[in-house]
This record gives sequence, structure tokens and C-alpha cells, in this order.
Amino acid sequence: MDFYINVPPPVHFLDVTEAFKSLSNVEKDYVFSCTQASWIGGLIGLIQTSPESAGIFLFVSRFFHLENVHSFVEKATKNNFSDEEITHILSYFASVLGNFGNYLSFGDTKFIPAINVDRVTEFLSLSSEFSNSETGLKALWKEIAPAIYSLSPRRLRLGFSPTEITSYYSEDCIRSDAELVQKYLENVKIEAYNTRLFKSSNSNSKVYSIRFASAEKKVQPVHFDALPSGTSLQLEYGDYCELMELLVDCSLDAKAHSLNKIESEMWDHYAQSFYTGSLDSHKDASRLWVKDKCPVVENYIGFIETYRDPLGVRAEFESFVAVVNRSMSSKFQRLVDNAVDLLSNLPWPSTYEKDRFLQPDFTSLDVVTFATSGIPVGINIPNYDDVRQVDGFKNVSLGNDPKSEFLREEDKKLYVDHAESSFELQVGLHELLGHGSGKLFQRSGDGILNFDTNSTKDIISGGPIRSWYEPGETYDSKFSSLSSAIEECRAECVGIYLCNLPLVLEQFNLNTNCSTDSVPDVVYVNWLSMVRSGVTSMEFYSPAENAGDIGSWRQAHCCARYVILRVLIEADNSLVHVDEIVGDDGAPDLTIFLDRQKLLTVGRPAIGEFLRKIQYYKSTANAKDGCAFFQHYCQLLPEHIKLRQIVINRKKPRPIFVQPGLRKTPHGVELISYPTTYAGVIQSFVDRYGDLPLGQKALDALETIWRRELPYFKNIPL
Repeated sequence: MDFYINVPPPVHFLDVTEAFKSLSNVEKDYVFSCTQASWIGGLIGLIQTSPESAGIFLFVSRFFHLENVHSFVEKATKNNFSDEEITHILSYFASVLGNFGNYLSFGDTKFIPAINVDRVTEFLSLSSEFSNSETGLKALWKEIAPAIYSLSPRRLRLGFSPTEITSYYSEDCIRSDAELVQKYLENVKIEAYNTRLFKSSNSNSKVYSIRFASAEKKVQPVHFDALPSGTSLQLEYGDYCELMELLVDCSLDAKAHSLNKIESEMWDHYAQSFYTGSLDSHKDASRLWVKDKCPVVENYIGFIETYRDPLGVRAEFESFVAVVNRSMSSKFQRLVDNAVDLLSNLPWPSTYEKDRFLQPDFTSLDVVTFATSGIPVGINIPNYDDVRQVDGFKNVSLGNDPKSEFLREEDKKLYVDHAESSFELQVGLHELLGHGSGKLFQRSGDGILNFDTNSTKDIISGGPIRSWYEPGETYDSKFSSLSSAIEECRAECVGIYLCNLPLVLEQFNLNTNCSTDSVPDVVYVNWLSMVRSGVTSMEFYSPAENAGDIGSWRQAHCCARYVILRVLIEADNSLVHVDEIVGDDGAPDLTIFLDRQKLLTVGRPAIGEFLRKIQYYKSTANAKDGCAFFQHYCQLLPEHIKLRQIVINRKKPRPIFVQPGLRKTPHGVELISYPTTYAGVIQSFVDRYGDLPLGQKALDALETIWRRELPYFKNIPL
């Protein structure tokens, strides 16, 4: 695999200009406060990505704070740097900023400048500030450059020691360490979202430290019978403490500028959570957030998604601030209004559905800020099982960029014409009825089951239900590293399974006259898009290195979509086939065929049966059988191994987003736009932390944390 950025990624702009203009000055002040919390908290993601990510980020911020990026490009051009060289350098720096680290947010693989270190050093040396010892730039570059360019096998992908790297765990933590400590957390009913795990050892003893993100610092030794002799365990509060302290201040500022009582109380709970490390306080904030219906300004913040943790239980810090797009949101709200009727069409009995569907908000947002390693197209949050099952959730749609690689010529125009509508359709169903459906069978602390043992049957055997979630167990903890992929697959299946229903299409003003036995263009395009995604997802599969081993997936959504492709192929290999052809450029290419006539007679029943089983395993906490069932479809078919290489050779890089800035002036909060260039991305980040009142303190805090962390990763080979 090529880890160099030989094909620089495109840059896209998050345009919120018109939506921002519609806000009052009071609302703009609230957006500013929420945005400051987002970007300061977002810096935590750098610490979570790799040992060098924060150092690279700090270098880029410091260098281009002293050297205006646009002026410096002109200087480089005059000093015989080619446009290609400048592009390679700036695209690398912009990619680090856009991914909040030097690993791709989508795929978790390292990326390296496509220009050698000596030439980059020459570029940087054009600045007199670079060699000025007072700035520390040259020393910092010398410190981080070896890790930037390292092709040591362990540093190429995120994952567990000893073969990969992750900063959710110290350098010597392996999977069995994480699984052992996870048993303790489950025993004491603590969820791991806002934690990391570090191990220290010598010849006589070993200490596991579960680190909780909090401003408050304390260490609490705990007892756990399952620990081996000579091993101890402690709870250590104060992870990222310098940034968490600033987050508390940001939360109180957002509280002061909040637009209603619910938001004020919500930020109060956020502040408590960030100070103490209490996940219960964050859950209380999340419950209030769910109750804050149809706000003008929408935001959410915290340790949210577990995709990047190799165990699947620890979450990346992320936050968004957005303004509601009312016209698009009205379509989604119509879907919400009909959700109860639509749920009855899913392929499991009503006993496997929540006792009462908790109607969520479903909004389409114009994003002002999204501080995360990768901006998603849709989200369904909060992720806490106990909040979702009792209090509900919210769904958010964030936009799309359709692609048509590998499609037949006769499908391309159809695809382009209906891509936007099919995307809205799939996102709506995926988020609302995919992630929002299904019941988890649970036993409470006082021994009471949340389902009727007489009427609720095992839908595989027909007998009684024999497994459920015990107190302290969650879906993520039970299904571990496969939890995200299985859940994304379940939600995607719900989307394609329901998308042909007239009641669904009516909510989006699509083909209201169609019959249930026909396949409207938008439905065909939705299925075709899913199949195409399954094919392009092969890029994110890592084949087994040794005979007898199984391969692995580097991205949960990609695994999910490939599994759907496998299910359809297994149902009838004439329904879908992917063929190798010669492209217009003379190089190997692919073409995808999907039999439209068999979608409802073969494809939909196959997805329905698969979906029924996935829901069964999730509801009953049957991770052993559920994971084995799912893994059968995860492995690439032998004929797809070759096709995977064509996908890789034809791949196009995912875009970097340049986000607008916010600046407080005597006349109020102004929205700052930037050009869709690498220089624009870099300048936006430099200005961002310069314009935020706590921005420089946050960068100083980041450096303190980064340097404190380095000793825990010093033995990973360069």
C-alpha cells in the first residue's frame, strides 16, 4: 500500500453563509461560545490519534502564525520551489489539520508527505523564524520529522500493540490487557467512553491505569479478583486535564450565552462531566439535549464515537455546532411523524421493538463547526444505550457528495439525476429507523427483565429468550471491536429494506404513484449506491498476512457495506456481479451490474432475513453467535482480492473541509470564509485559535499534554 500523498485530496468548503445571516446577534453569540468549546475540545483528538499528531499540529500552527501562508508560498515560488512541490508540502500540512492527526480519519492508515524530508526542511528554512532559537521551530521540526516519515510497520496503521499503534493505549498494551480491564469495568458498571488504558511494568509488578478525562486529578486504587498475581489496577482521573479545565470554562461560557433553560442546564451538566470525569453527568446533559426540540442552534459535544478504538469501547472527542436547515428538516420530520407505522414493516416481531417509540428530532443542519477527525454525512446520537432506550435520541443529516465510479454508462445518468434524493432517503431511514429501531433485552440491577418472557420468543429457535444484557453490559462492550460495523450494517440494511415503501417515498415527495411491486428510479439508485459502496469499500480491507489468518477491516462503515454486497451475492450471484474491464485509459477497471428486476423478489427478502438475524443477536446480547455470523460475510471472496487492487489503483482521495471561522468584533460575531485551497485550510486553523479567547491557552495546554505523553510511546521503533 502507498502511504504517500501522491494524489493530493480535494478541498471542499462548508458554506453556512446564508444560514448564519438569518441568526440574531444573541444566537450568533451562542454559536461563538459553542464553537469555542468545540475547537478546544477537538484538540483532544490529536492526543488520541498518534504520539506525534499533536506535535505536527503545533508545528504547523506555530510556523504559519509567524509566516502568512499565502505570502510564504510566493516566497517559495521565487526560490525555485515548483508548484508541485509546494502542493505536496501544503497538502500534507492541511491533511494533518483536516484529519486532526497524521492518520486518515476514514481508514486509520498513516499518510506521509510525497516529498522528501530534506526538501521540506529547505522549504521551511526560507523563513528566518525557522532558525530563530526563540521560536523553537527548527528544534520542533527536528523532533517530529522522524515520526512523520517513519515507515516502520507498526506505525502504518492504528490498532493494538505489538503490530500496530494507538494512543488510546500505552505502547505495550495488547488486546488481552484491554479485554481484562474491560471485564473489571463491566463488573463495576463503568462505561469506557471517556477513558484510555495505560500499563506500566517492571520485573516484579504490573500496574494498569484506567485514565478518565477530567479537570480534577486523583488516583484511586481498586481491587479486582481476576487480576494475575503481581498486577494492580487503579482509576486515574485527570487525563488531558489542562484541556479539560479549559472545556469547563468554555461550558460555563456557553451556559451564560444559552438560548433557553434546557440548554443552560445542559451546559451545566457538561461542565460537571468535564470537571469530574463523570459519564453520568454527560448522560444527564445528553438527556436534556434530546429534550431540546427544534432549536435554532444545534450542538453536541463529548466523547462520542468508538470507531477508532481497536476494542470499540473508547470514544473520540468530537463536537459540532450548526444552524438548522428548515426546508430539508421538514422532510425528515414527516418521516419521524410516520415512524411508528414504518417500524411495523421491519422483519422482526413487535416484541423486539421498544415498548414506545420515542419521537426524536430529525434535522438537516448547515454546519458552522465540526471539530473531529472526519465529518460524517449523518449521525444518530447520543450513543448511550440507557439514554437511547428510555429518553430517545436525535438524528442529524449533514450533506453529501455523490460519486459514480464503476457504474455502467446506462446507470451513470440515472445515478447523477437521483443521487441527491436517494441520499436523503437513505440517510433518513438509516439514522431514524436504522439506529433508532430495535430493543435491547436487559436485566436491571434488581433482577427485573425489561421484556415479557411469555410473549417474547427466540426468533431463531422459537423457544424462550435465554440471553440478555446483564447490569453493566452494553452493546459496545458485548460486541466489542465488531460493534460499530454490525450496527452500521444494521442501519444500512434498514434503509434499503424500507426505501421502496410508498409511505416512505411520499414523505420525500418521491414517486407517490408507484406500486409496491415496482422499482422506482430513486429506489434502484439507492440500492445501486449501496452496492457501489460495497465495492469501493474493498480498499479498506487488510488481507491476512499469514496463511490461516483472517483479514481485517480498517473502517466500520466500509465493512458494513461490503457485508451487504456479500449478502446479495450469496442470495443470487446473478443479482449482483462485479466485472473486470479495460478502462478508457487502457488500465484495469471495474463495472457493476445490479439486476433491477430481482431487487424486490430476491434482494429485499435476502436483506430482510439477514437483518432479522442481526437484530436478534443484538437484542439478545448473543455476541458469540452474532459475531461469528457477521464475520462470515466480512471476509473478501477470493475473486474480490484481485478486484480490491483495482479499487485501490482507481481510488480518489476523500476531501478535506475548510470550515468558516468566527470572530468577535465591536459590531458582533462575524463569519470568516476561506478559499478552498490547502493554504485556505491552514490559514483557517491559524486564525481559529488566534480568534478564540482561550485559543492560545488551548495550544499551550496541548503542548503540555503532548510532552507528558511522549515517554509512554518512546520504545515504538521509528
